[in-house]
Amino acid sequence: MTPRKRLAWESAALAGVLAVLAYVAIGMLGGAGLASWHRYASVSLSVAPAAAMAAGLASWWITAWWENVDRDARRWTALGLALRIVALAFLLFAPLASAWIALSESVAYLLSGSGGLGAALAWVPAIAVYAVLFGLLLGALPALCIEYFLCRRFLRQARGPGLEGAR
Repeated sequence: MTPRKRLAWESAALAGVLAVLAYVAIGMLGGAGLASWHRYASVSLSVAPAAAMAAGLASWWITAWWENVDRDARRWTALGLALRIVALAFLLFAPLASAWIALSESVAYLLSGSGGLGAALAWVPAIAVYAVLFGLLLGALPALCIEYFLCRRFLRQARGPGLEGAR
């Protein structure tokens, strides 16, 4: 596996895990406890795949940008690369969360055969806004810290032994 693919998969897995941990933390802070978390887990955890997709795509696109710049301009630091990835992931998260929630609600509607699809999809924008806000509050700093180390390893592997290592 190339360093670029490895970084994309690791970023996606990291975002998915952070989304699940944020959901559990919000549930615990809200007083729900672990005994009742499964009642609303399908709705709340539906943003985890969107977070994983956003992080994976952001990592893939930013590393493609890194590969296409001039060879002499490859002076990117691990922190700069991590900042670009996390910022693009948060920009991609809102539309992907909205699309993913709308898709999952549509499939649930088709499988259940009851209720109105319009009523089910009416709250999708509100859930996407709340998901982005909670993601920014609970996920930005941990994602940046962990992504820094992933980017540092990526730069070391991608630059090879002849070039400077990650800074």
